[in-house]
Amino acid sequence: MTTRPDLDDIKTIDQVIGRAREVIDPSLHEWAAAGAGQGVTTSRNSLALNRLALVPHMLNDVSRVDTTTSFMGVPLALPVVLAPVAALGLYDPGDATAAAMAATTAGTSTFCAMLTGSNWEDVAATAPGRHFFQIYPMGDRKWLADIADRVGSAGFAGICVTVDSPVIGRRDRSLQSGFAWSIPAEGTPGIARHGYDYSYRRRFTWTDLAWLCAQTPLPVTVKGVMTAKDAAEAVECGVAGVYVSNHGGRMVDHALSTIEALGDVVEAVEGRADVAIDSGFTRGAEICTALGLGARAVGIGRVQCWGLAIGGVAGLSRVLEILQDEITITMANIGAPNVTAITPAHVRWSMDAPPI
Repeated sequence: MTTRPDLDDIKTIDQVIGRAREVIDPSLHEWAAAGAGQGVTTSRNSLALNRLALVPHMLNDVSRVDTTTSFMGVPLALPVVLAPVAALGLYDPGDATAAAMAATTAGTSTFCAMLTGSNWEDVAATAPGRHFFQIYPMGDRKWLADIADRVGSAGFAGICVTVDSPVIGRRDRSLQSGFAWSIPAEGTPGIARHGYDYSYRRRFTWTDLAWLCAQTPLPVTVKGVMTAKDAAEAVECGVAGVYVSNHGGRMVDHALSTIEALGDVVEAVEGRADVAIDSGFTRGAEICTALGLGARAVGIGRVQCWGLAIGGVAGLSRVLEILQDEITITMANIGAPNVTAITPAHVRWSMDAPPI
């Protein structure tokens, strides 16, 4: 990476994205930006968000706007969480620990990726009881139990099981750039003591999820849900959270966007679990549309990488500050004094309207 820029003139997310492209090695930028195949799903995530319009409701008292919410019992100062990204260390040496520090400062949570280069306990120690731990099923039930016990002892608030990637997606942009991140031969610091076997990702089933929910005292969220049927099944398994995600469009090309799936998932869950969503979200107004359709929290992935790339903890903190400001202003101007006041009545499908 080239020298990081001064953050004083970073006022918008577009500036964050632009600066990140300037300072990141092109192949590393392509790795994070790439979607599965031709990138249709990644594009669809953004295009679908662009087609959603916010509908302001007038003459509500918005003299005080409250952006607080919660997810699986953890209070959040804003409805934005940091989605799990295994290779944050490509963009800042602080890796997941740096992300957790930025999240803690902002009063929100990070989902620490199991394959991070950071020590798991160091991530949890930034704010015990605040952050979540993401797991790929890469071992048998004893392996899962050992991981769950370790992260519980470390002080993580809950477990997030990613189920949308039994096989890693084939990404044209990464293939063309010549770079693809993978687990080092010796493993990462966290996973090295446990070992791992990719084949278990193909064998993990609803029965295993139900077993994990019953086995651990930690609340469990399942990440990668895109249908009402799967959402209902997850709740029956005992999850406390359902995380709508298509992995940022990185696993299945020509898939549905997450915002299109959100309403069906929320309806199927019927309030029995908290709902989160990610994939394509970069702006506060987009986050507000997801809140209106029933999400309690919205995860950011790529823009998390870009924030770390331009300034480490300070760069990512700047991203969260910008989003907080955008969300607060948007809520005031659509007549929503708090997060729960944003309802489906504030959201409507509309025509494409690219930024100018």
